[in-house]
Amino acid sequence: MMFKKDYKNLISEGRSPELVQRQLEYLKNGAPPFFDISPVRLSDGIQKLSKKEQVETQRLFKQEEDTCKWIKFVPASGVGSRMFLPFFEYWEAKESPDFSLDTYLNSEAGAALKILYINLKRLPFYGKVSARVSSNTSVNFSNKPDFFEAFTKVLLFDKTLQYFSLPKALIPFFIDEQGEELTPFEAQLLEAIEMVNKNNLITLHFTITKEHRPLFERVEKHFRQQIPARVNSLLAIDYSYQNRLLDTPFVDENNVFIRDNNGNIDFRKGGHGALLENMNLLDSDYVLIKNIDNIKWGPKNSSSISWQQILAGKLLTIQKDIFRHLEHLTLEKDNTPLEPIQTFIKTHFDPHYKLNIQNKRSYQSLIDYLNRPIRVCGMILNKGAKGGGPFWKKQARGRTLQIIEGVELNKSNQQSTSEQITYFNPVMMVCGIKNFKGTKFSLLDYRDEQRFMVSHKTIGNVKIKVLEWPGLWNGGMAEWNTLFIELPEATFNPVKIVSDLFL
Repeated sequence: MMFKKDYKNLISEGRSPELVQRQLEYLKNGAPPFFDISPVRLSDGIQKLSKKEQVETQRLFKQEEDTCKWIKFVPASGVGSRMFLPFFEYWEAKESPDFSLDTYLNSEAGAALKILYINLKRLPFYGKVSARVSSNTSVNFSNKPDFFEAFTKVLLFDKTLQYFSLPKALIPFFIDEQGEELTPFEAQLLEAIEMVNKNNLITLHFTITKEHRPLFERVEKHFRQQIPARVNSLLAIDYSYQNRLLDTPFVDENNVFIRDNNGNIDFRKGGHGALLENMNLLDSDYVLIKNIDNIKWGPKNSSSISWQQILAGKLLTIQKDIFRHLEHLTLEKDNTPLEPIQTFIKTHFDPHYKLNIQNKRSYQSLIDYLNRPIRVCGMILNKGAKGGGPFWKKQARGRTLQIIEGVELNKSNQQSTSEQITYFNPVMMVCGIKNFKGTKFSLLDYRDEQRFMVSHKTIGNVKIKVLEWPGLWNGGMAEWNTLFIELPEATFNPVKIVSDLFL
């Protein structure tokens, strides 16, 4: 419950006590269950582009990229500590008095560490960590167990390297021919440069935490020193932070607010859904969204670049037709031939679409259907991964394509739907955020407020419930017009744990 002092304190911080009270109810009751959803299938929600379509859409992007403004939007505030979990688990396990490294490596608990132990020299930061081991200790490099222990200690606790506390964007993922470490942040910059025409402005926007900005700017400065002056002059990099007022309260198992050391209601980051506000402030016609860790360096990243261009070209193709239909509807109103527009909707968005006028005139209902933000999302074939994915969902305007997280699926349908999911979303998408008149949409108007997420976590020995805003590409884009396109596996190269760097 909230006390009088809570209301006073929240108002002094610029927060809405009414919103916090409503969020408490969300935490108590959970999100409304999903009904009328079904996983999509290839040719039933997910399109597979022919070679001809791939060539044509990619060509269209290259022809028209200079006529409009593009921004690459990369959420990059997450820390990389989870990547090092196998090392951290080993460090705790070895404190046992009867610990044996050989036994641990051959156990189920040590399976992930064994991969790292065998391939240690393949880590991109091996040289730098080994140099710190050499300068800080007298460990014998030929004694592999002793060296591994010293290596782990430096990796996790060295105050100079600080890998364990760095944002994932700035952890070395790659090493070039000269032995120089390179980060996913730099790889994202390189990808943007290689993707667009070098005669046009190349704009990237990273969402980061404020305290890490000097680190990003230092790496950015170094990167700029390595690229041609002309490209450097066209490269625009912006940063923004998640609005602190979008942080959310959290509760214990009894739905009692967790409080800070001063007795005030404590808050946590509200998830990537809070970044919808950052995206809403972008000055752009189109936005390309990609996860910070789904990146390769150099030629190995060529497939990802090509398919982002293809997705962008597909969006341009569909959007041209949408704008043409909207112009006709706006000018001709009741005199507009409706059948071609309904056929267009059935072909691209909902095969079972039926005009639902909902106390509107027919042309107004079609305007409402078409005049909204649009996104083209890549989808990867799911080979056994659990969790959420792409779905059909019934809404007032008809069936729509949605990306639904596993945490959003209630227990009654989670098992059946999880088993049926054949694709997953790698977070590679292209978004059109302006209408046919060239005016930017207010993206917050197209969010489903009831798609908030409640998840269970632990702080120390305390079990808590955490509230997140509707996810950026989940409930945050629930009312957008959406297309799903199949991507090849080569476009998906995430790094969740350190051993993924070997792939």
